[in-house]
Amino acid sequence: MKAILILGLLVFGITAESLFCLRKLKQLKQSTLNFTFLLDLELSQGGKVSEVVSLVGDLLEQMKRDQLNDDLEYAHRTTTLGLDIEWLIIVLRNLTKERQDKNNQLSELNQILVGLQLQLDALTEQLNILNGKEEQLRQTRAQEAASYQARQENNSKVLAALNEIIPKLQVAVFDQEGKSLLQTEQFEIVEKIKRELGHNHPVAIMVALTTKFDVSTVKRIIDKLEHIRNAVISLMKQEDEQETQSQITFQTTLQEIAELRERFSKDFEVTSQLIKKRTNDKVLLEKRLTIINRDLSLTEQLLIQTREYKEQYDAAYAVRKGKRISEIKTVQQAYDLVDNHAKKHKQ
Repeated sequence: MKAILILGLLVFGITAESLFCLRKLKQLKQSTLNFTFLLDLELSQGGKVSEVVSLVGDLLEQMKRDQLNDDLEYAHRTTTLGLDIEWLIIVLRNLTKERQDKNNQLSELNQILVGLQLQLDALTEQLNILNGKEEQLRQTRAQEAASYQARQENNSKVLAALNEIIPKLQVAVFDQEGKSLLQTEQFEIVEKIKRELGHNHPVAIMVALTTKFDVSTVKRIIDKLEHIRNAVISLMKQEDEQETQSQITFQTTLQEIAELRERFSKDFEVTSQLIKKRTNDKVLLEKRLTIINRDLSLTEQLLIQTREYKEQYDAAYAVRKGKRISEIKTVQQAYDLVDNHAKKHKQ
């Protein structure tokens, strides 16, 4: 509109003899609202048409240059905005893919952690079982050792009594004064054995019988006592062998438990470290997901804003260009009219 007003001022100096030109401008005015200022041309006096033609031509060229510059600026700006939108779309797509990948990794990591925790729980249970087994083994071994000690002490008492009574009975039987011995020493020996082994002990009962029978019967009893002594000696030897074997088995089992405990303990430590590492990985992964979600939200907002800005910029450019093109067309019509009038005036 400013250009139209300037044009009105420029053509204000057309001479009165250009009545034909003024009528044409008036007609142009009637068909184009932007030329309302041309009403003043009917009152113009003096001036040179050639100067008006030149000035209108300059104005027309300036308006075209302005439009060209605006077109170039629009092309540059809209290209930049288009590239920005494409870049934001790529960023958004990459962030979306990364979030999906990270979520998949997080899901896998959670499964791994569950498996590792189950493994750790199983190892803990195995270690507890081993500890309980070792404790039970030690208690059983202690009980067996105490029982062995008690049996051997009892066997030793029986053996000592037999070693004492058998020679004396043998002497009493074969001694010419044996009858006196059988009546005196036997009673003392029987009482001693009863005190050491107990009144109801089989050996004590058997020895007591020697005081009630004759020499031949006592000999048979001596033979039985010797058989018992040999059996006790054999039994004590077996007890020693069994005790030795029990100790070996006990130590071997303890060693096996210790080896298993060491292996389970190492596995426990490795599993614990893996859980710690995987937990740290999970923390880092969750932090990254938080950042990705934040960047996704910001990128989506920026993409929306950029698209809206481009739409507004495109719309403003379209309006601006339409208005300027209309003005250029109007000025072009004015220029053609004035130029034709000038050419006719020269003729």
